[in-house]
Amino acid sequence: MSSASPFRRSAPEFPSTSGVQRLQSLAVGSARFAGFWSAVVLPFAMLALVVSGSVAEQAPLFVGLLLANVVALRLGHGHRQE
Repeated sequence: MSSASPFRRSAPEFPSTSGVQRLQSLAVGSARFAGFWSAVVLPFAMLALVVSGSVAEQAPLFVGLLLANVVALRLGHGHRQE
């Protein structure tokens, strides 16, 4: 007869290092992809505000878009560089 409890687990199983690295690579690649394409699209939204003449009325929005564009540029800088 065995004295092992069915409720007791052995040592916890952690994901393999290659699995963690793969997940990290996927997350970094996705962030770079999103950053790159956001940096491409955001200037068009800012241009629309400038052309419509509503920059003075919606200055916080324009500044927010500008800051988001800077962050997107930094985040997407390494996208598809090999």
